[in-house]
Amino acid sequence: MKRRVAGAVAAVLLAAAPAARGQDSDAPPGALPHWLPSEEWVYQHWLPFDEGRLYRALRADRGAIWRHLRDDAAHDLEQLARRRGLSAGELARRLVPSGDRTLVRRARRVVTQGHLSQHILFHSLHQTAVPQASRHIFGTPNAEFLKLRRAELSPLQIGRLHGRTAAQMHVRAVAVLRARAHRGVRLGATSRRQARLLLDRQLRQVPRWLGQSRYNGPPPTIGPGKALLPPADYANNPSISDDGTTVVWDAYRAKIPEARTRGEIVVRGAHVDEGTTFSVSGRSPAGRPGSAYNAMLAAGGGAVVYEQADGNMNFAKRYGEMRVNLRELPGAFALRVSHPSGVAGPSRTAYNPSVSADGRLVAFQATDAGAQRSRNGLWVADRATGTTTRLSGGVVFEPRITRDGSAVVFTTAAGQVHIREIATGRTTLVSRGPAGPADAEAAEPAASADGRVVAFTSRASNLGAPGGRSRVFVRAGGRVEVVSDARSFAFEPAVSADGRFVAYAARGRARAGRRAQVRLYDRLTARTATISRGGYASEPAVSADGRRVAFTSTAPAPGKPAGLAGVFLHDVDSGTTRLLSAHAPVAGAVAKPDPRPLLCPLARGHALSA
Repeated sequence: MKRRVAGAVAAVLLAAAPAARGQDSDAPPGALPHWLPSEEWVYQHWLPFDEGRLYRALRADRGAIWRHLRDDAAHDLEQLARRRGLSAGELARRLVPSGDRTLVRRARRVVTQGHLSQHILFHSLHQTAVPQASRHIFGTPNAEFLKLRRAELSPLQIGRLHGRTAAQMHVRAVAVLRARAHRGVRLGATSRRQARLLLDRQLRQVPRWLGQSRYNGPPPTIGPGKALLPPADYANNPSISDDGTTVVWDAYRAKIPEARTRGEIVVRGAHVDEGTTFSVSGRSPAGRPGSAYNAMLAAGGGAVVYEQADGNMNFAKRYGEMRVNLRELPGAFALRVSHPSGVAGPSRTAYNPSVSADGRLVAFQATDAGAQRSRNGLWVADRATGTTTRLSGGVVFEPRITRDGSAVVFTTAAGQVHIREIATGRTTLVSRGPAGPADAEAAEPAASADGRVVAFTSRASNLGAPGGRSRVFVRAGGRVEVVSDARSFAFEPAVSADGRFVAYAARGRARAGRRAQVRLYDRLTARTATISRGGYASEPAVSADGRRVAFTSTAPAPGKPAGLAGVFLHDVDSGTTRLLSAHAPVAGAVAKPDPRPLLCPLARGHALSA
């Protein structure tokens, strides 16, 4: 008989580690709560029936089933079936009219297992096809790929470390997913109609998934020693105001009870000179899990944009479509940007937000699911006029609006950096030299306030430097210059408002493990300063005058466990570095001493209301 867990009992059970048994009744003893059967049809999402039959049989649409399965420890589809006078077996047989015994058995398992049904219906990229082909797609074995993903490197970053371009990764990932769907049809595990529906969902998400550093699963599911969440809180993705007084970042929660009530990921910030911190994303309404992440602070310091997503009830993992919100600082309410009334199509997933310095214009990417097929697009929302304009269609990566809101820089699927003027739609190729376009992928664009200075990374050999090693280039005044040194593998550039300073991350070689530095290049004096020390430092953000640089690092520091990412701020004039993010301690762990003193971490401060 299926075991039921509800209310406070569920909270206690799920907070325990390790769990005694998975929440689905088919789980063996010792399985974690999010256990799934290690069977090909489960991990490839080969639903054994056409889901339209499910909606008709239950007289419920996809949204209603999504809401019901959000609490998959207490809810399953059998409950909805019984409301319609159907047993689990009767519903399974109705879903598989052919009577195929294997498919009927699988359908019944989908109906009776809450987590299994949530996974197979609503987590279409929690699959093993792409990771299993990681050497082909990303140039690295499966185990290393998953290790780097759980360390919050995006698939794009992983592939580029191993010599793959965005175009190669996109094309190969799509081909692998197509082949796996065709295999499911060929084996009779799913219908042609359902395979087409699954592919549409998967393929429209691939560009977003490739560029997103946030790891959303699937987590390990076998073995009592596996952890559900990281051993302690960590933080990353900083952005800084032009005056250097405000920094915001993404803060990850390591404890399930806190993740369920406050969000698996929240957006935090610091008023650096005041010594206070604050919360941007606020608490989840009515205690329901949600996450806010991929935040960007407007350079003027008055607004923050971020992605918002609901979480499932048990692990707070993202569950459902993503939205782009904006919160003014200070401000009481989040403002919807990507999902205004009247959006065409039954659903929209929005991601990769960026914002002009005054907070008026927000650029973001969105995938709209239409009646026949989905479409991807790059959009700009104008808060002053209340209008949202589609700037381009198709697949692009890494879009960022300029501080003055005049243009958006982005990487094309073909691996070149462009800048597009918002008012005129005029597009200019940035990644080119006297000999023509870069002869290797150009990516990771960052622009000055007016877009006249654009930095990017490339291994190209025709831009004024030998090829084969990722370098940071800057295009300004019709000329391209190299700003990173010849010995390093450079990546993730950031540009000051006037284009004088370029911060970037650098390794000694492309695959130098988990060690990297943040450096700051002054284009006026041609001097480079090392900003970070120890650990893996990345994601720099620089103030307008180049005096302050925020960055992410795994280096040890008082108040942060060694090896986990935290957000730091370096003051160039004083030569001091302080930890901005807060981290719950790890039981029994002792932070390693640091040979150079850090300023004290900022105290926890006020929080904006939700």
